[in-house]
Amino acid sequence: MSSGNIKSRTANRILNQIILCSVAMLALVGGLGMITVWLRHQTSITANHLQAIEQKIVEERRIHAQLDVELAIAMSTDRLLELNRKHKLDLQEPAFTQIVHVEQNVEKRLYEKTANALFTASALSGN
Repeated sequence: MSSGNIKSRTANRILNQIILCSVAMLALVGGLGMITVWLRHQTSITANHLQAIEQKIVEERRIHAQLDVELAIAMSTDRLLELNRKHKLDLQEPAFTQIVHVEQNVEKRLYEKTANALFTASALSGN
């Protein structure tokens, strides 16, 4: 074999390796680009989903507040007296001494009542 032929093969081998590395790098960069685009798309989908959930939460809170107002109106003394007259129930108005106003936190009071009942039940059962 001639030395020119060996140099040509060595040059071809080096050129082939450079081309192979270039194609591999191009494929790697392209793959990373595709992964980046896919991740951004998934982020966008998730953000849109979260925004829809937040809008539903706001709407449910609005409905809840509206129902609280309607409930307060329905339970007002004037409304109850009006319904009593309208339906001719002949119910008597409660005396002032019969009305009990709760001034402490109702949730805390209910929790303490439940906790005391559970404690009493466990003490009676011997646990």
